[in-house]
Amino acid sequence: MANAASLVSVAMATYNGERFIARQLESIINQTHTNIEIVITDDASADNTVAIIKNYQQQYPFIKLFVNPVNSGVTKTFEHSFRQCTGAFIAISDQDDIWELNKIEILLQQLGNEDAIYSNSALIDHNGASLHKEFKSLMNLQSYYDGAPFLMGNCVPGHTILMRADFLKNILPLPAEVMFDRWISFCAAANNGIKYVDMPLVQYRQHDNNTVGVGKSKNRKQRKTKAQQFEIKLGELKALEQAPVSNTHTQQVLKEMLALFHRKLSLKRSIFFFKNIDTLLVIKNKPRYRKNLYSLKMFFKPNY
Repeated sequence: MANAASLVSVAMATYNGERFIARQLESIINQTHTNIEIVITDDASADNTVAIIKNYQQQYPFIKLFVNPVNSGVTKTFEHSFRQCTGAFIAISDQDDIWELNKIEILLQQLGNEDAIYSNSALIDHNGASLHKEFKSLMNLQSYYDGAPFLMGNCVPGHTILMRADFLKNILPLPAEVMFDRWISFCAAANNGIKYVDMPLVQYRQHDNNTVGVGKSKNRKQRKTKAQQFEIKLGELKALEQAPVSNTHTQQVLKEMLALFHRKLSLKRSIFFFKNIDTLLVIKNKPRYRKNLYSLKMFFKPNY
């Protein structure tokens, strides 16, 4: 069980976040769990983000700031923050959300023997007004004790995760081929589990400059060709194959997925998906017939 008095490190990556960073910092500084440090790595912002953070540092010495000399991307920037954390637990924070003031307290209270814990989020617009939608309406949020579902994608919003520092140290470095929150979720689920708390503990802001969001964004990459998508997915699976995980079912499913990942028609591939339909296709809120159609399509379609 988590110690309620433990130091919690809040790890953040910032980039041109001057519009919202102050509000997010306020929601973290005023947490009901007061034993915290905030570790921020800025990814060479060109606006006033760093100046705003330095302003807060003068009043709150538990804020640590590091600045990348050149833009390094979100995964490398988060990894740098993770490596500077000194707490027994590490919470991940975006730069533009608003945390409920009891977020850390609740996650610590409800974490059992799992490696990590996460929660639901409430979506807000750029002004902070409710969009009357929760993240769980988009994805199947639940506790996971098998990494296989994360071979197909990710349903765990990184901005809600709190994890054990010892667990995180064992899964570094973060691979470039897989988004950092998916890597964390996969590794946690395939070891001691990742627990879900069905409460919206974050106000998840949606706006035009989201690096990652639930809608369209200016930062979205251009659509990839089928050949590019194939190579990207293959690279993800090969990276996940190197993860330090103990769950034997996860390892077996991944081994079979890699063996069936080719451009030829394959009845074996379709049968494999039907056999594992409740594991591989669980993260998205889709009706059963859609999952059956997807499994059938795997006869023709090489890319998962």
